[in-house]
Amino acid sequence: MKSLSGNTAKNPGSVWIIGLSSAGKSTLARALVTRLRDNDYPCMLIDGDEVRAIFADRLGYDPESRRKQTQRILALTRWVSEHGILPIVAIIHPFEDDRRRCREALDKYVEIYLHCELTECVKRDTKNVYAQALEGKAFNVVGIDIPYDKPEHADLVLDSAHMTQEAVLDAVWQHVEREVLPCYPL
Repeated sequence: MKSLSGNTAKNPGSVWIIGLSSAGKSTLARALVTRLRDNDYPCMLIDGDEVRAIFADRLGYDPESRRKQTQRILALTRWVSEHGILPIVAIIHPFEDDRRRCREALDKYVEIYLHCELTECVKRDTKNVYAQALEGKAFNVVGIDIPYDKPEHADLVLDSAHMTQEAVLDAVWQHVEREVLPCYPL
C-alpha cells in the first residue's frame, strides 16, 4: 500500500455508490476496492447491509431508521477518511436531503448513482425484497412504498441495466482516478 506518512491532504474523501436494491452497488464497490488495492491505495468497503449487521441496536427499514442508518454510515465514513483510508460506500441512500447533508459534512464527497429501472432490479433481486413487497408481505421497501428521490447532484450517473459490470467499473475508475486519487501522495 502507498504510505500515507507526510500526506498533508490526509483526508482522501469518500466515494458513495448509491441506487436501488439490486442495482449493482455492492458488486461495483467490491470491484472498485479490489482495483484500488491492486494499485496500492488504502481503502475500505462500507456496505450498508454489513454496517446494519455490526450494531447491536438493529434498525428497521422505515424512513426514520433509514435516516439513522445514513447517520451511522456518515460517522463511520468520516472516521475512516480522517485516518487516510478511502471509504467506498455502497448504500441505497434514497433521500436527497440526506445526500445533501453528507455532501456538506464530508470533504471530497463523490456520489455515483447507479440508475437501474425498478423492473430490472426486480429481475435481479436475489434477496426477494421486491417479490415480498409486491405480494404485500413486506413494507418499507425503497422503490415500492418508499420513494427513491432522483439524485440531483450525482457526480457520475451510470445505467447499470444497460452497461456491463466491467464498463461500469471502468467509468467509475476513470472518475476516481481523476477526482479522488490525486489526494494521495505520489
